[in-house]
Amino acid sequence: MAAKLYGADNAPLKIQFITDPHYYSRKGGTEGKAYEKAEAKSQKVIKDSDLVIKAGFDLLCADTSTDIVVLAGDTTRDGELASHAEFIEMLRDLKKRGKRVYVITATHDYRDGGVADGYDGDKKIQVPAVEERHDLWQMYYEFGPNEAIATHPDSMSYVVQLAPGYRLFALNDDTNYKPEGESGSGYSDECMAWILDQLEDARKNDQFVIAMTHHPMIAPSPFYAIIGKGDMQRNHETTREIFADNGLQCMLTGHTHIHDISVVETKKGNTFYDIACGAMIGCPPTMRNITLDPAHAKVDVETVTITNVPGLDTGGKPFDQYMRTFFFGMISELLDAAATDIDHLAEMTDAFSVPGEKVKKLGWLIKPIAKWLNKLTFKKAWRLCKKENGLSKKDIADIADHRVVDFILELVQNLYCGDSPYGPDTREYKICCGLLNVIDAFLNTIHFSIGKVLKGATSVRSLVEPLLWNPGPCDANATLPLYPLYDDENPAPKKAEKPAFDDPVRPSKKGPLVLAILVLLVILVLAILVGLIALVVWAVVAIVHAATTGCIGALPFVF
Repeated sequence: MAAKLYGADNAPLKIQFITDPHYYSRKGGTEGKAYEKAEAKSQKVIKDSDLVIKAGFDLLCADTSTDIVVLAGDTTRDGELASHAEFIEMLRDLKKRGKRVYVITATHDYRDGGVADGYDGDKKIQVPAVEERHDLWQMYYEFGPNEAIATHPDSMSYVVQLAPGYRLFALNDDTNYKPEGESGSGYSDECMAWILDQLEDARKNDQFVIAMTHHPMIAPSPFYAIIGKGDMQRNHETTREIFADNGLQCMLTGHTHIHDISVVETKKGNTFYDIACGAMIGCPPTMRNITLDPAHAKVDVETVTITNVPGLDTGGKPFDQYMRTFFFGMISELLDAAATDIDHLAEMTDAFSVPGEKVKKLGWLIKPIAKWLNKLTFKKAWRLCKKENGLSKKDIADIADHRVVDFILELVQNLYCGDSPYGPDTREYKICCGLLNVIDAFLNTIHFSIGKVLKGATSVRSLVEPLLWNPGPCDANATLPLYPLYDDENPAPKKAEKPAFDDPVRPSKKGPLVLAILVLLVILVLAILVGLIALVVWAVVAIVHAATTGCIGALPFVF
C-alpha cells in the first residue's frame, strides 16, 4: 500500500487564525504614573487593546470567504476577570456576525493567587483575576468545546469537525507537561495518548488534521532557541516528531508574538510546519488566512495586517508602522541599556520573553560588546574582515558610515516581523559573516566553545546568520507543500541532494593574530599598572623619607 496523504479528496477549506489578543479592561486603570511605568515596559498595546481588537475583528468579518476563526491563547493581558468578561462579549459579537469561533486559553489567562496588576494614579493595585485554570474551560465552553467530537478536560483540549474531511485539534499545552510532579507547557503522558488515539481515528476516517497550540514547537531562529528556550513548548523536539509521524503536518502557534513559518523533517521523512502569528496588539499586528488544500497537496498561508484602528492616535501613521516605531524605540533603549545599565536591561528583557536573571548572569559579556557595537560602523567592521568579506572600499561607500547597532535593531525587528532580506549576495551579509568568522577563528584558537556559555550553539556565526536571511518558507505569505505519511512500510523517497552552499565569505585565519593583539594589550595594561604602582610606591617612600629627615620642603612635588 502506497503512502497516503489524508483528506486528498477534500475541497479546499479556509480558516482565519489569530492569537495573543491580550485584551485589557479599562476598568483596571489607564492613567497615572503606575500605569505609564507599566506601559513603558510593554511591547504591546494595553489600554487601547479594545480598539485594536475591534479593528481586527472588523477585518475578519469583512472577509466572507470563510466563517471559521481559531484563536491560540492569551485572550487577556493577565487573566483579569473584567478583561475576560468583556472579551467574551466581543467573541459573542463575532459569532453573531456569522463566524464560528474556536478558542484555547493560555498562560496569561489566569493568575496564581487570583489577582493581577491594576493601576490607580501613582499606585499599582490588585484586581480580581481567574485563579483556577480549569475555570477557563467553562468560561470559554461556547467557543469550541461545545461543538467537540472528542474532549480531554484535564488538559482542556478538544477536537472539532470543522467541515467534511477536516478536523481541528485544539491542544491546550499550558502547564500540562507533568513529568514527576513538574508542570510546564506541553502534554502529559495521558494527554499524549489521547492525542495519538484521536490522530489514529482521523486517519481511519481519511481526515486532514489542522492543529493549534499556544507555545512554539519550532524555534524561529537558533538564536531564539537559546535565549528563549523557556518559552518553547517543553519537550517540543520529541513531540513534534511524534505528531508528524502520526499524520499531523501543520501546527498553528502563538506566545512569542513572532511572525514566522518554520519547518522540520523527522527521521522517517515526515514534514512538520510551525505556523506562528504575531499578536494583534503587538509588532507586527497581524492575523493569518490559512487555506488547506490537500487535494492539491498544499497549504496556502497569507498575512493580514491591521493598518487602521479608528479612535487610536497613531500620529497619522498606519497602525503597523506606528507599532514598528514604538517597537524600534524599545529595542533601541534595550541596546543602550546593554552598554550602560545591565540592571535596567534585565528589567526590560522580560517583555521579550528573555529572563532578566539570565541577562544579569551574562552582563559581564554583554556590556563590553554593547559598548563596542555602539561605536562600530560598517566601514570599521569592513576593515576588520576585508580578506574574509571580499569587498572593496568602493563596494561599501554608501553604507560606510551606517552604524552597525542600527543594523542590529533592524535584525531584531525582522526576527519578530519576519523575512530578514540580507542574503548571501548582499554586502551586509558579507561584512557581518566576515566579522563572525574572525570571532569564531579567535575562539577556535583559544579552544573555547561558545556552547559552554550558550547551550546548543556551535559557533557565533551559526547563531547569528539566520537573523540575516530566511532560507526557508516566506514568513508572510507562503505555499507549503503537503506530503503523504511515511512509515517503515512506506518509506520516504530519497530526495535529491541539495547543492552545497557556495559561501561568499572566506574562512578567517586571524585567530592567532587576534590572540596576539589581546596578549599585547594585556601586557600593556599590566605594564601601565606596574608603572602606576611603582610611582605610588616611590611617592610614599619619598614622603616618608622626607618626613624622617626633615627635608619635606625639598620634594619636587611639594609647593
